[in-house]
Amino acid sequence: MTSLAFTVDSALLNELGEKLVESVHIALNELVKNSYDADSTEVTVRFIEKESGGPEVHVIDNGTGMTFDDVTRYWMRIATTMKADSPYSDIFGRPKTGSKGIGRFSCRRLGNRLKLITIARKRGNGRNVVYEKTEVAFPWTKFKAGTEVTKIRCPGNTQTVTKAKTGTTLIIDGSEEDEWSKRGYDFLKRQLAVLVANRGQKRPGYKEDPGFNIYLDVPRYEGETKDLREELISAGWGTINAHVGGGNRAVCRLNAMGIGTKNIRSERRFPHLKGVKLAIGIIPDLKEQMRDISVLSKGTLRQILPEWGGVQIRYKGFRVYPYGDDDWLNIDHDRGLRRSKPKDELYAFAQTLRGIDPARTLLQLLSMRSHVGNVEIGPSAKGFELKANREGFIRSEAFDELQGFVRFCIDWATMYRDHYLRIRLKQEAEEALEGLEEAVDKHITSGQVVEKAVGYINDEIYRLAVYLPKKEKGEVKNKIKKATDAIARHERTSQEELRHLRLIASTSTLLMIFAHEVKSLLGSLETSASLVKTIEDKLVEADSKLMREVREGLQFSKARFVELMDMTSLIGFSKKETQPGKLALYERIKTAERCFRLIVNEYDIAVTYDDVPRNIMVKSLLESELYVIILNLLSNSIKAVIAGGGQRRIDINARRKNGKTLMIIRDTGIGLHENEFNDIFVPFVADPSGRLYEKLDKELNPEDKFIVGTGSGLGLSIVKEILESRQGSIRFTKPEGLWKTKLEIVIP
Repeated sequence: MTSLAFTVDSALLNELGEKLVESVHIALNELVKNSYDADSTEVTVRFIEKESGGPEVHVIDNGTGMTFDDVTRYWMRIATTMKADSPYSDIFGRPKTGSKGIGRFSCRRLGNRLKLITIARKRGNGRNVVYEKTEVAFPWTKFKAGTEVTKIRCPGNTQTVTKAKTGTTLIIDGSEEDEWSKRGYDFLKRQLAVLVANRGQKRPGYKEDPGFNIYLDVPRYEGETKDLREELISAGWGTINAHVGGGNRAVCRLNAMGIGTKNIRSERRFPHLKGVKLAIGIIPDLKEQMRDISVLSKGTLRQILPEWGGVQIRYKGFRVYPYGDDDWLNIDHDRGLRRSKPKDELYAFAQTLRGIDPARTLLQLLSMRSHVGNVEIGPSAKGFELKANREGFIRSEAFDELQGFVRFCIDWATMYRDHYLRIRLKQEAEEALEGLEEAVDKHITSGQVVEKAVGYINDEIYRLAVYLPKKEKGEVKNKIKKATDAIARHERTSQEELRHLRLIASTSTLLMIFAHEVKSLLGSLETSASLVKTIEDKLVEADSKLMREVREGLQFSKARFVELMDMTSLIGFSKKETQPGKLALYERIKTAERCFRLIVNEYDIAVTYDDVPRNIMVKSLLESELYVIILNLLSNSIKAVIAGGGQRRIDINARRKNGKTLMIIRDTGIGLHENEFNDIFVPFVADPSGRLYEKLDKELNPEDKFIVGTGSGLGLSIVKEILESRQGSIRFTKPEGLWKTKLEIVIP
């Protein structure tokens, strides 16, 4: 019986090296991946320009290299299964990036000549280590179709050396000039950026991986040699460089898109952090916020940020774990709590940036993974002590200062990003307006944008509709009219709401002035009452009685003004912390009810809330938001019971249900029809049936309208918006018994 064996034609190398690897840039990426898999910590990619043809390409790494035996068994064997059999690198345990065993044939795609120089440790330890250096030349032009691969010899030699460093160098020559393009090179950089994002990691059973970096010595594109990791850090929206300088203060510099270079020196001191410095890239997963798309793309960011995002700590040159893999700066923690207001001096700084809301600017804080960089703690810093297992620092004043220093820098930069986003939105609006002006060939004011845009759309659609069949023409015109009418109505509603909000804002300013003046008046009343008391004591009984009545009148006026001041204090501005916290619901209801005590007493309204448990705490709302809800709902109920004309009762109760607070407000007022339950929440719909204010005018004394309000139609819509933004809800339900209205509020 005759046995047969496969032979391999050299045409196979063409299939592997040129058809599977589509371009020279992909080929070069495959070779750098091989260096990564060989536990290199750095690679240099060098282009040496030649008078003709493409560049000579050098790929130089400091990995484990290959012995002569490795070259023979693996490098010279087509489609080896080595990476499939051993999926992790030997020293650092890196997941290997390839598995098909054909990466080396990428060299053929890069040129027709390859020289391999590799040095590997052969035996020995310490000073007695022996290395093996192997050189092989690959004349790819000899591997022609029709020739047997195994019969073509590649000249090489090997020698033993005692003083050497491990690693592999590939020298590739003979490429075509027209294959090297800037676009392809940028693609290569984006792929390599995924590898340099490895800034160090521990893997069980392996030595600590110090990270991987690539240096690009490519004069035709880069000029001088570039550190690809530095380019990666600088490619996002902004880069922060900071150190603790003179006076132990933080000195920060931000270089960012649309902002330029900004500097700040902290008022806060960091006495333990002498010599500490940081470099952090702020990298949103948004293409429009990338300064260098030749390094970053959305695709590569999806690979980089989840695994390598975070701010690492390096202490005396070594990485400290787990910092950088965890949320040690409480960034994601604060984002989850929607903490929006910066602290202390940063709040004062935020007030200097035009266009941002200082109390909400940290809502733009990006996730922990979107901050990529390192904090370096040198030998001059003091107060840092590693835990016994060397996993992190023992909590100390020094570590608290370190957290404060890094967050100071990040929060400061976040304010500028908020500022940038608002500038960009304004620019986009101006560009859109310019485009519309060009289309209609007319000057348009900002208040005319929607009207003119709708008109332009109508004109263009009608012009194009001329070419449609008669039936379709009518349908198209009808649909366009409905759509543009909806836009116009929405715009009118928005403008009306904006007008009311401006009015509210101006009223708040007047309210503060009013409060200031009332405080002065209270002082005058107190002084006058004291003077009257002095005179009263000196008069005879008959005259003294008259003066006593005057004094009591002054004291009553003072008491009434104090109650009015209590009301204004709830809706005025304050510099207290504007963050959700533990708010006792009962106490807030009690305070809100006190604001209306004058009118409640005058109209004999019974307001009960004894069924609200004292231990119910609201944690998801700001205090001002909770007061807005209670004041609006209580005001509505007061108006309803006065207009109702019958018995005047308001009842508030609350309980915990399914982990949330359910608050129910019932009243005996004028009531609502079921078909009005939803309409009442529509902005500017203060009285859907038209019954409330007509009856209220008859029952309410004119001077009391200023206490309960005349009805803008915004109160319930604002309450609904606040609750829904916090994942709560509000709804009217069918009341029972003597009650005419029942409102259920769910507070998470």
